Amino acid sequence: MLNLSPEDHYQLRKMQMDTEKKSLELQKSRQDLERFVLDLEYKHGLIAEGKTLDAQTAKVNELISIPNSNGNGQKHVKELVAASAE
Repeated sequence: MLNLSPEDHYQLRKMQMDTEKKSLELQKSRQDLERFVLDLEYKHGLIAEGKTLDAQTAKVNELISIPNSNGNGQKHVKELVAASAE
């Protein structure tokens, strides 16, 4: 076990708290980005067309329905990454 001085303990705990704070700020920023992208999708009618916007590539992805393998009439939604708007 390391023999740390009270000052070292303080600095270590402070750095841990600062790191946790930055992590929470990053989470908030990611959520803000997701909300902004959702707003863009809505304002530009992408949601109504069954499309999504990829924030990293700025491409519009189409959503297509693929039937279940059990044939009960329910469908899964799968992204078709190849479709993009330029």
